[in-house]
Amino acid sequence: MEVTHITNEKVQKIDDEIIKTKAKIAAYTAKLRKLENEKTERKNAEFLAIVNGADVSPDELMAFIKAQREQSSVDTTETPNIPQDSGITENDKEDRDENT
Repeated sequence: MEVTHITNEKVQKIDDEIIKTKAKIAAYTAKLRKLENEKTERKNAEFLAIVNGADVSPDELMAFIKAQREQSSVDTTETPNIPQDSGITENDKEDRDENT
């Protein structure tokens, strides 16, 4: 019976540690959410300050945003310039090798 009692104590210690760890995780998760919300609020406040400080009408602002979105979609759909192959075929390479 003594072995069972020792094993139960060890298991109980592990259970206690699990509970403490879960509590710490919950606290850090809450802190992380709070910090992320605070960051978003500060970024939004900064954005609003910039917009409110600009001397533009709401229509001008909307036109600017629309133009930026259109430009962004053009930038992401453009394909890079890929050089064409030299036009040399395997037969051309074989002919060149035979002549050298």
